[in-house]
Amino acid sequence: MMLREMSMQILYLAREGVPKDRIAKQLGVSRQTVYNHLHREGPFPKPRSARSSKLDDFKGYIQARLEQFDLPATVLLRELTSQGYTGGLTILREFVHPIKEVFTRRVTERFETLPGHQAQIDWGECGSIQVGDSPHKLYVFVMVLGYSRMLYARFTTSTRLPALLRCLKDAFGVLGISREILVDNMKQAVESHDVITGTVRFNRTFLDFAQHYGFLPVACPPYWPRVKGKVERGVSFVKSSFLEGRCFVDLEDLNHQLQAWLDTVANVRLHGTTGQRPSDRHAQELPHLRPLAAIPALDVRPLEFRQVPSDCHISFEGVRYSVDPKAVGHTVVVRPDGDNVGDTFQVFLGETQVARHQRQPQGSRSVTLPGHQEAIRRLSRPKASKPRPDTPPRPHFLQVAVPAFPGGFENPFRRIATPVEVRPLALYEQVFEAVPELVEGRRSDERCTQL
Repeated sequence: MMLREMSMQILYLAREGVPKDRIAKQLGVSRQTVYNHLHREGPFPKPRSARSSKLDDFKGYIQARLEQFDLPATVLLRELTSQGYTGGLTILREFVHPIKEVFTRRVTERFETLPGHQAQIDWGECGSIQVGDSPHKLYVFVMVLGYSRMLYARFTTSTRLPALLRCLKDAFGVLGISREILVDNMKQAVESHDVITGTVRFNRTFLDFAQHYGFLPVACPPYWPRVKGKVERGVSFVKSSFLEGRCFVDLEDLNHQLQAWLDTVANVRLHGTTGQRPSDRHAQELPHLRPLAAIPALDVRPLEFRQVPSDCHISFEGVRYSVDPKAVGHTVVVRPDGDNVGDTFQVFLGETQVARHQRQPQGSRSVTLPGHQEAIRRLSRPKASKPRPDTPPRPHFLQVAVPAFPGGFENPFRRIATPVEVRPLALYEQVFEAVPELVEGRRSDERCTQL
């Protein structure tokens, strides 16, 4: 048994008042393990992936053969070998033994549950329906209480996990919450189910949902439809007695008619097995069911994340939708209310709603809300240039003062931008007399000239 599933089993049995030693004996674990799970805090580690077996491709065939005949493993081995099985007899016997214990034990008495103990759920395929401009597959979700046979049903165009959780939550509001819910091995709830060991790995989101509403999920054995016979007959009853020959406009109209049929026909008829009306037995069962109103609300809508670009539009299901410009550059959360065209979805930035749209057909043009359009237009307008302040220009060079010659004479060799001035020679003679170093340099130049 997986760690998370074992923890839910222990918490469920403890909530039912079962002593710790009986829980440990029933689940095949120690009392310390039970105590640890009852006081556990923090997340569970991710489960390891299941190993493949040579029998994986033949399990369905074995189940079907043992459902009809009590065949020995040696006969099954010959049949499987002719179909390409390459494994041995030992692994086949280990797989066949627990199945034969179940299928060869034909139970004559009908299994009846106690009030509020168990409910069964399942999906049924019902053809296709036109939604907008495109066809969609039509499904029916059915939940039936094991004791009263009270029925809840809803038509959908999706069987994905968000649709399953929405249907379950709506069913809880009508029927109440039982202690256990028996599910078929639907991929939305059950990731894997090993027939030999009985190990079931449930979807983590489905387990979180079950833990919040306080029911224990139970997976029926694969290829054994008799275990969930109540809901199987419920699905067949809805399809044959309600949907057959029905006329309707759209999905909303179909579900409206379905609810009226449940209230006036299905749940007030005399049930063939119990001999009573399901609504009357449901009134007896209600004290044993938990009301949905007693549990804090849980938002079961799926979450999707989007980064808002500079044009204030995010892409969702192939169409671009506008959001409030204040969300630009941030990550927003998209919460769809349904899976069909015309259903609404909301966009949140933190706790603030920044958009609410209706789903458009895939490939439609961009959708911009009027309130967003004006804000986007203001942001896209070019900004007016601001006048520069009156500041002195930035210099591109540095000017320094030229030192004066000794004696108060002006330096005649400095570079100026004015034309060359013609001076008398007597002025230069005065400069040489005032600066001895220049006189000595002049004499050196004369000697060099004579040489």
